[in-house]
Amino acid sequence: MSSTATRDPSRSSIGTASSYLSNVSNFKIIESTLREGEQFANAFFTTEKKIEIAKALDEFGVEYLELTSPAASTQSYNDCKAIVGLGLKAKILTHVRCHMDDAKLAVQTGVDGLDVVIGTSSYLREFSHGKDMQYIIDTATEVINYVKGEGLEVRFSSEDSFRSDIVDLLNLYRAVDKLGVNRVGIADTVGCASPDQVAELVRTLRAIVSCDIECHFHNDTGCAIANAYAALQNGATHVDTSVLGIGERNGIPPLGGFIARMYAADKEYVKA
Repeated sequence: MSSTATRDPSRSSIGTASSYLSNVSNFKIIESTLREGEQFANAFFTTEKKIEIAKALDEFGVEYLELTSPAASTQSYNDCKAIVGLGLKAKILTHVRCHMDDAKLAVQTGVDGLDVVIGTSSYLREFSHGKDMQYIIDTATEVINYVKGEGLEVRFSSEDSFRSDIVDLLNLYRAVDKLGVNRVGIADTVGCASPDQVAELVRTLRAIVSCDIECHFHNDTGCAIANAYAALQNGATHVDTSVLGIGERNGIPPLGGFIARMYAADKEYVKA
């Protein structure tokens, strides 16, 4: 090869060998400005502003929009219905607790799918809901079967995944995968995970489930984008983002920064 051959300067010649697990060139965005973003300090979106944001994100090309649980308030319920009624290209999801009452209310809004979550770390099991792992599996089974029976997408996620017992976590994911969930989710709820920890957990999870894997990373230690990229490199398929990274505490991967990271990895996929 000639030493004068042209090369795309945006692509590094270092570390470009692809892994058989990698989804760096095959991922989907779950845009959570209208859910996680509402947890940002002093955030308040009117119905009109939510509709404006939803339309802009849809035009940008995200695959999913995640909305606040309709169980949170009457406004949240009505806003879900309003955004569902826009007829956007993006699928509309709502984030709900692993509880039948929440699931039934969410289904009434006409959303395309439910993102179901429950705390699994010893901290959350003791101080949040007070339930053991068998209760979590039994309740997840009831909720997942109901949502699937309604013909909707369902993601099941642990909360505080990186501080959960790994055996408990994998047993739970294996159980819900057998039920036919569309995705399982891992959540770095307190923002403590490093890219190496993310890579290890996602690789391990990829080996035991056949469904897609969604990742939700908080930015308390500044690793949210790096963690999202590490997750995709090791078999994750979906990443949660928000505009400017707004969310609880230090937020989650910012949509713009995440897209920049992925553009550097495979600009043709991002442009498509």
